[in-house]
This record gives sequence, structure tokens and C-alpha cells, in this order.
Amino acid sequence: MIKFIIYDDEKIFRSKLKDSINNTMHSSKEEYSIEEFEKYNNKMQKVINNNEPKIYILDIEVPGSLSGIDLARKIRQNDWNSIIILVTSHVDMGYEALKAQIMLLDFISKFNDCESNLNHTIKKALTKLETKKILIFENSEMTYKVHVDDIIYVVRDTIDRKSIIKTEYNEVIVNETITDIQNMLDKRFFLTHRSCLVNIDKVSKIDWKENIIYFTDGETIDYISKYKRKELKEYVRSW
Repeated sequence: MIKFIIYDDEKIFRSKLKDSINNTMHSSKEEYSIEEFEKYNNKMQKVINNNEPKIYILDIEVPGSLSGIDLARKIRQNDWNSIIILVTSHVDMGYEALKAQIMLLDFISKFNDCESNLNHTIKKALTKLETKKILIFENSEMTYKVHVDDIIYVVRDTIDRKSIIKTEYNEVIVNETITDIQNMLDKRFFLTHRSCLVNIDKVSKIDWKENIIYFTDGETIDYISKYKRKELKEYVRSW
């Protein structure tokens, strides 16, 4: 679940922000929620205290309440994983926002192609959150936490009927099928074989003659289906 938090005193603009989020998320398979605030209050502080990563869209100027910059400072006291996007009617506030050292993803003017810029920035935010995403696998004996960004590839052991998740640090053996795991992952992961998922970001080269995939950590695998070769070539070229 991706949580969007809107902080803006103008109801009309909050509605526009919600429309932009809904339009951007329409093609995403991710579940999401939107919560809006017109001023800082105890309810919003509870949201901030929740450590789950969020995407904040904050107006810099909120009369009678905390500025977006001050609110961002509150967020960053304990949360450096959430995404913060600032919006404003006055672009000259950008320098002050940058000086605040609050690790902004973007700074958007309300009057300069705002909707298009916001849609683009939300897509960037989703990509950044994906790299921080953690998958949890459980069986009767163990619970495993796997960072998506650390996964190199996933292969299916058809004899033991288990999936092996190879990361940069270890191997995790889970009961889920390749299809189950693929549904948890993002577009970086390509099904090179019915028994193998590969993180394209971790690929250093592919030997098409020998059907060997080389990874940046030195690992190699030879799971390339003849039915996937053409699609994989096109996918790698476009990545």
C-alpha cells in the first residue's frame, strides 16, 4: 500500500492534486490511499510518526499553520525514507527549500505546467519507493525480509518445489511460486524463463550464443528460454 499525504490549505488545489495522483496510479498495480490536510494538527503528527514510507506533497505556504518546509523538517527528524515533493505559488521560494536540506525529490510551481510536472514527479517517487520496498516471506519456522533492490534473480527448484531468491548477500528459499513473486515485483524484473526472474538492473552482459546472463556481482545463470530471447533482447535495449 502506497500512502499519499497532501498538505495544502486550498481545497480546489487539493482536489487537483488528488486527480493527478489518481490519473498517475490508474495504470499501476499498486494499491494506494490518499489522505489530505489543510493544516498541521495532531492527526497529521500521528501520520508522520508512522514509520511506513509515504509520498508527501506539501504546499510551502499554509497561512495560520506550519509551512511546508517546516513540516518537512518535522518529517525528516525520524523519517528519511519517505518522498517529499514541495509545491508553491512562488518559485522564488525554491532556494529556501533547497537550503533547508530536507532531501526533496522535486519542487513544483503551481502555475507552470503543474499537472504534467506533478505526474512526472509522482512516477519518479514510485520508482524510488520500489527500491526501498521490502518483501516478507514466512513459513512455519522462519520469517524472511528481502529488500527488492537487493534481488539479483529468482529461480524455481522444480524438484523441491521451492523458489530460490538470490540477493547480493545471501539466498532465501521460499514456498511461493515464480508467478507469486513476479506479482510482488516491479518492471525491473523480467521473466527470462518460466522458472527464472531476472533483475535487469543487475545484468552486466548477456551471451546470446551460449544463453548465459552475467550479473554485476560476477554471478551467471543460463535460464533463457528460446521463446523469450527476442522479447528479452528488446527489453534490454529499451531499458
